[in-house]
Amino acid sequence: MADDKIKEVLGKLQYNVAVVTVGTGGAENGLTISWLSQVSFDPPMVLIAVNRNHYSNLHLEGVGGFVVNLLRDDQKELAGRFARQSMEGESKLEGLGTQESESGAPILKDALAYLDCEVAETAETGDHNLFIGKVIGAGVLNEGAVMTSASGLRYGKS
Repeated sequence: MADDKIKEVLGKLQYNVAVVTVGTGGAENGLTISWLSQVSFDPPMVLIAVNRNHYSNLHLEGVGGFVVNLLRDDQKELAGRFARQSMEGESKLEGLGTQESESGAPILKDALAYLDCEVAETAETGDHNLFIGKVIGAGVLNEGAVMTSASGLRYGKS
């Protein structure tokens, strides 16, 4: 099958859009992801895929915890804020309401809901690193519908 056909078919898969936050003590970072999946009920676990070149890999590998902040369908601007690469000395979290999770990573107070996770397993595959997180906390923060990639929402590298 030609690469363009593979990309076309894979582009039809739908995913929830979320901001994954990592880090503690002034070294926090965040990134927009759409490759998120539940992988276990007992214990509750989720998987995220992070481009191997993304700065947040260092936080995920070093700190061992992350928060998946599910976005509402009206938060495209927030998704875009975390989809771009940050400049040196810039904080994508600046000016946003946050609270510290049990894992130490920031929870976005304006998110729809969150999953607080401890990194349980990692794997390298293709151009992404996979992080499986054991869910240690969760909460619904706001009302609304979850943002998905169904609307054609795609993020390019900036």
